[in-house]
This record gives sequence, structure tokens and C-alpha cells, in this order.
Amino acid sequence: MKKIAAFIFVAMTAFAGVARADISDRLFDFTDAYYAQNGVNITRIINRRQVTGNGNSVFDSPFFIFQRNVRAQRLNPAYSDNGTPTFWAVMGDLDNTGFTNDSAGQRAKSIANRYILYVFPTRTGNQIGLGNNRQANIVDLSGGYFSNDPLGLWLHVWIRYTDSAFTSKEGVKMLADLERRNGLALDGTPIIRTLSELNNLLSKGFVVKRLRNADGSEGPMYGICPVIKDPTDGGIAPADTLAYVRRPDGTPLEPNIVNAFINLQTTWNW
Repeated sequence: MKKIAAFIFVAMTAFAGVARADISDRLFDFTDAYYAQNGVNITRIINRRQVTGNGNSVFDSPFFIFQRNVRAQRLNPAYSDNGTPTFWAVMGDLDNTGFTNDSAGQRAKSIANRYILYVFPTRTGNQIGLGNNRQANIVDLSGGYFSNDPLGLWLHVWIRYTDSAFTSKEGVKMLADLERRNGLALDGTPIIRTLSELNNLLSKGFVVKRLRNADGSEGPMYGICPVIKDPTDGGIAPADTLAYVRRPDGTPLEPNIVNAFINLQTTWNW
């Protein structure tokens, strides 16, 4: 009986450890010391995430010593480089003055320039603005993002369609193929879900990239936007919300992303 009891205790302890490991994928802001250690000047973080009572964040007990007790409650959706729905949060933004003047800052800036967060503004809206999405963003998680980017630093790159995409024979065909596979974005252009689709359009000149000015005159170039590594088994908290792109009638533009979020939140799996 004692051996059985011991086995049950060990099994329960192991299960608790697994559950905690998945719940610990929830997104917290980082401590001042961890930012400095990883090359970010905390005094230059723009709109650092705080608890203000608007539902963006809540106070919570962090899982790791490098986390602050501020957890992101409102999350953002994106497609990963292979088109899988993924979820992330903005902890703050940075311009070129946001990195520390040492080797850690140089390393942080190199990391930020390596990992790209692609933003898709509507054709008639601000072409380098945030909150003007025609579809969910794309985050390039290739190249060991979760191992090599401890703060979740990203370079923002805005993507717009060129006129030739709508006027050339090849462009019209490519856009029709995209529409059949992915549907239409908020402004009536085809949704781009994968990095390969985006790179194909870029190679043909049917979309172009746009960055903000490096001098910061157009706003910060970089975002501190960690991605949930594993959203299953509690990675999304019960009260978390999703800031997804909506149609004019309020329904989700990309219900596949919203349904995935709800499933992960309520059943802990996809």
C-alpha cells in the first residue's frame, strides 16, 4: 500500500509539473534587470505594458524570476511563418535609442533586426500605422526564435499591394489563387497567410515592404512582442481576450484564428 501511495504521489507531482510548465507559457512583462541584461534601456521603452484597468493587463504571480507581476490579458493574433495561428502580446515599443550602449545592446538590436513582424495595413489607411490591419500579422518564428530572442524583439515591416498586382495578368492570377486558398482581407485584397506566399509576392513585385524612418520621426521601429510558445494546456488564461480584425458587422474576418483561440482557452487544445 505504501508503494502504491508513493507511486500516486510521484505521478501527481509529475502531472502538476507538466501542467505548470504549460501555464507558465502565459506572457508576462520582464523585470528591469532582465531588460538591461538583454540590451534594452528601460527608460526608453515606449508604452510599456502596465495594469490600468482597461483589460489589457492584470496583476498576476510570475513563474520566473525574470518576469514582472504584470501579465498580458489582451492578446493579438498572427500567422506563423508556416501559416499556423499564433498569439502574442505587446509589452512596449522601441526606437533606435532603446538599446543599451554596450555589447548587450548591440546584440539586442541585431536580434530585433533578424526577427520580422509583418503588418498588413488597409489600402486606404495609414501605411505605417498600427491598429489599421486588413488581416492578422505574420510573425517569422523560423531560425530559432524561441531560443534566440529572449525578449521577443521584432522589427515592424509594413506590407502593401502594388498596382501591378491588380493590373498585370500574372498578378491577377496570383491574387485569384490566394483568394481561393485564404479568402479576402478587410479591404478586399487576398489574405496572405504564410511567409512563402509573402516572399513569392515580393519576388514578383506585387507587394512591397515599408519600414518607419530610423530617426524615429514616424514612430518606433521595433516592438517587444513575445509570442506564446505553447498555447495548449493552459497557455491562454480563462479571462484572456483576443484583439482580432473584425468585419464592419463585428464578426471576425478570420474565424479560423478566433476558433483556435477559443478552443485553446476552453479545452486546452487546438
